[in-house]
Amino acid sequence: MTEHSNVPSIRFAGFTDPWEQRKLGKYLTLSRIVGHTGADANKLTVKLWGKGVVAKTDSYGGSENTRYYIRRAGQFMYGKLDFLHAAFGIVPEELDRYESTLDSPAFDMSGVDGSFLLNRVTQEDFYLGNGLIANGSRKAKRIHEDTFLDMSLAFPSFSEQQAIGQFFSQLDSLITLHQRKYDKLVVLKKSMLEQMFPQKGESVPRIRFAGFTD
Repeated sequence: MTEHSNVPSIRFAGFTDPWEQRKLGKYLTLSRIVGHTGADANKLTVKLWGKGVVAKTDSYGGSENTRYYIRRAGQFMYGKLDFLHAAFGIVPEELDRYESTLDSPAFDMSGVDGSFLLNRVTQEDFYLGNGLIANGSRKAKRIHEDTFLDMSLAFPSFSEQQAIGQFFSQLDSLITLHQRKYDKLVVLKKSMLEQMFPQKGESVPRIRFAGFTD
């Protein structure tokens, strides 16, 4: 947003209406579908820095005294204890009906584009600014659901949200694609380093360019 207006400095063509301050509670409804105990639940967790919702590997099982709650695909989630580390995400289709405790609440979304919301709340001005009101000790600060739903953000029309959300989703897809290419090149380089330089006990490398035999 610019300093003196409630619109961003860059917008897609065709959108001119001002953005309006709305509480998150206008678009999000808390979901509490009772699930299993910790001993039986298929668990998920919210990664830091807006990296999404993933299955939780729990090699030690879980407690029968801990209640878990069913999360549905498309729900928005955050981590109460990691709000200051941007623990936000949306439940993917493959984790539909996985479960979490109340420390990772889930919300049904209505009238808001999920990609728009996720990209907005992972900006520092939101999670650091609002994280200062967290309750609890220094090592265990929590943002509770009612506090979260009372937070405000500037929202454009739903169609503009969709345009912005789609733009950032496409960027994320490109980043993922190039990250995979990068990872493959790193592996290739490591392999070539091992084969194009003589290893211990060898006098010549295993792979050489054509024409070199000395």
